[in-house]
Amino acid sequence: MNKLGYLLSPLIFWGMISCGSIKPEAPTNMNKTVELKPIPVAVSSVNIPIKIDMRPFARMADSMTDKVFSGSDNPCEGLRYQYKLERGEFKLDGKGKNKIGLKFDLKYAAKGDYCALCMGSSCSVPTVGFDLGYSGGMKRASIDIESQIEVQNNYRLKTKTEISQIKPIDPIKVMFGYDVTNLLLKQAQPYIRDASKMVDVEISKIDLKKYIEPYYKQLQKDIYIDGVGYLALFPKELSMSSLTFNKNLMEFSLGVKAAPAIKSTAWNQPVKPLPNLSEYKSNDGFIVYTDLKLDFDSLSKQIMGFLKDQVFEAGSNKIKVTKLRLYPENERMGVEVAFEGSKKGLIYLNGLPVYDSAKQEVRVNDLQYDLKTKNVLLKSAKWLLNETIRKKMQESMVVSIAPEIKEAKKSMNEALNQKLDGGVKLNGKVNDIQIRELQVRPDELFIRVRLSGKMGVSM
Repeated sequence: MNKLGYLLSPLIFWGMISCGSIKPEAPTNMNKTVELKPIPVAVSSVNIPIKIDMRPFARMADSMTDKVFSGSDNPCEGLRYQYKLERGEFKLDGKGKNKIGLKFDLKYAAKGDYCALCMGSSCSVPTVGFDLGYSGGMKRASIDIESQIEVQNNYRLKTKTEISQIKPIDPIKVMFGYDVTNLLLKQAQPYIRDASKMVDVEISKIDLKKYIEPYYKQLQKDIYIDGVGYLALFPKELSMSSLTFNKNLMEFSLGVKAAPAIKSTAWNQPVKPLPNLSEYKSNDGFIVYTDLKLDFDSLSKQIMGFLKDQVFEAGSNKIKVTKLRLYPENERMGVEVAFEGSKKGLIYLNGLPVYDSAKQEVRVNDLQYDLKTKNVLLKSAKWLLNETIRKKMQESMVVSIAPEIKEAKKSMNEALNQKLDGGVKLNGKVNDIQIRELQVRPDELFIRVRLSGKMGVSM
């Protein structure tokens, strides 16, 4: 039996010992309510991890940069040579936060001759020729370039790419006192710098908006929560974490500052454009308030389901409850009881609904007889005003809302873990539910609930 049903036990006796019907006037404040307090808006953070494959941009930079270079140096005296360089394909090499590397192989060859002494504009001694890589296999070197990347508030990337390492794989021995390997690789540096500039150009074309906008649009749509209503996130600000590079992938987190709210009907808010980026702060806390509702009619029917077949006797008097109705009295909750039998009439009382978080129960404190009911009892049944009876009634007015809280948490968790349009997937969890206050409405008892947890979005 619902404990609220025990409320009626002492009331039954009123008609059993009084002479005449008990018919006080209705309470002055019956069915009046105070203004409904707006649901608080709490700032929440939604975390969105995003991954971008950088290989298309590396391929574009690769296609825009020459792969074969050649040149020569022909002094009259000393080493006179021509050379060619062949660049291999760019390969990405992620380097951690805000830093990405590119590797490529460089093949090189040189041929020419050496003049020990020159008279005028001609070599005066026989020259010694050489061929390194033209006739046989070309020599190889490994080139590393590195880009420092900065995200601008318009979602564009700004980079500065420099040579980080030039490492010979097949070094050429010193010839005629010249380090030919070093000489040729110095010749390659202008071409490598040009390639680095092309990398900067291609990366600067990356507009992260096109990766972020699908998420942002989905975050502005209503999210239906079964049995609760419609959740709107109302995203306000966006920020981005540092970029992390892992081989071919660029990864970052998009932080969304939101002001989520729930109501029973759809919000249908217009989609707003993507705002500029704000300073990033790592936080994934999610807070939203909602109202659970305990319908007065349903509560009354639950109680009447227990009482409808009960007959209460006191001596030769018998009485049966015919109707029970809960109603608001400003911020308090009133109870109207109708009965018939040996006596017939109505009785009114009211109390202040409060929440017991330890037991997940709503109870009524400060239970009082309505003033007009009290005046009638003072004249016809004064003993019913005994403090023991009032306390027993107050102790009986207890309703467990544990099932409602459990169901609200379940519905919220289901809503935070669903697929939206465009392949966007919510992933979240409600970690804590707190009842912050109760408000009496015309037909319901509103229970204001604060739900907190974590929420993320992925694609």
